[in-house]
Amino acid sequence: MSLAFESTVAAAGQRRTTQDVPRDRQVAYWLDLVCSLYVSIECDIPTGADLFGEVEFGHLGEIDVSHLRSNSPRVRHTQSHVGRDGDAYFLVVMLKQGRGAICQDGRMAVLGAMDLAVVDTTRPYELLFEQGAHDLVVLRIARRRLLAHVTNMEMLCATAISGQRGVGPLLAPMVAGLRPDVAALPVPTALAVSDSLMTLLGAALHALPDARGCRPSSMAQYHLARIRAYIEENVRDPCLSIGSIAAAMKISPDHLSRIFRGEPVPPSRLIWLRRLEGARRELADPRLADRGVSEIAFSWGYNDAAHFSRSFREQYGISPREWRCMHKAGAAESAATFP
Repeated sequence: MSLAFESTVAAAGQRRTTQDVPRDRQVAYWLDLVCSLYVSIECDIPTGADLFGEVEFGHLGEIDVSHLRSNSPRVRHTQSHVGRDGDAYFLVVMLKQGRGAICQDGRMAVLGAMDLAVVDTTRPYELLFEQGAHDLVVLRIARRRLLAHVTNMEMLCATAISGQRGVGPLLAPMVAGLRPDVAALPVPTALAVSDSLMTLLGAALHALPDARGCRPSSMAQYHLARIRAYIEENVRDPCLSIGSIAAAMKISPDHLSRIFRGEPVPPSRLIWLRRLEGARRELADPRLADRGVSEIAFSWGYNDAAHFSRSFREQYGISPREWRCMHKAGAAESAATFP
């Protein structure tokens, strides 16, 4: 038996369970909630038992964090669901206990305790659980965010990331330790933890066998590392450009562009993203509340406040001033709640 429901909006930083509602409403309630937290799905009802579900959810920077327990033996995001939700995401799924499998694009990742895999919500996928019951940590990440770290994601979905080998022993405990109350962290701290998590996830995905076949040559990797390091060191310089980077690397601008061919983010956009990310962190930092929005923008290499504001809104869907005011209000509320 399967049922599907349209997504609704669920508030963050809360715990919900099917036991919160009468028995005859539990299936509809659970599906509605899961669809609102992730994407549109349908799930099987366990044979001979009532459907049980419990989830805690919150936000870590731009990452949605949830801890989910249920006894549904199978969850599906079908072709009919694809495109139904407005935004596109990657879901990072970590199985805390038991065994399960994640299927997408003809691949299947068999997961044991503390193993992870990623699925792309722009394509169908299926989750299967041995003996039905499962205990998961799920991270919902905007596609653009992960694609800024990892190439060839279409080849890496539904591939198991071991929690016991490689980067896994660093990544898995970090994911398992995320609590839905991370929303209570100060914004600069939450963003720093989010960035660290993305770096570890990117490293784990780059180490997968299907990622190795598409890596650039050793010389190209060398140049990529040098260029990225140079951008990080000089991103606040308003004169930083493709031309200035190429001159510093003693290569031509055309050669620099060829080095980035196949990378998810070209160098010009990488500069743009790093400046926006830096400004965003500082605008949310209460220690810098006395600095104006334009002052912070100019310190990150911008020379036009209007251009900065347009770029910020384009990337984050909110103006720099609205972002700052939102986090000022959040800080004041936290101070009132936790004196």
